[in-house]
Amino acid sequence: MSFQIERQTSQGWMVELICGSHNHDLAKTLVGQSYARRLSVEEKAMIEDMTKTSMKPRNILLTMKERNEKNVTTVKQVYNAISVHQRS
Repeated sequence: MSFQIERQTSQGWMVELICGSHNHDLAKTLVGQSYARRLSVEEKAMIEDMTKTSMKPRNILLTMKERNEKNVTTVKQVYNAISVHQRS
């Protein structure tokens, strides 16, 4: 159990943490977590190759999801990977 005490001092509010343990269980899946959406080296290379062939980002994402059903990459990440590749 975790307790926080908030009190007002002459310099403003102060929060004091008494017990730093988590008050919830660990998540069963990483869906929605940015860590799970990171692109692997192979995926970045695949995006670069498909970009060179003028493939649209939404089709790149569909191809990635067809190859790996557990892929949780978003189209925004595909656009970001393309942008990073173009800048380098």
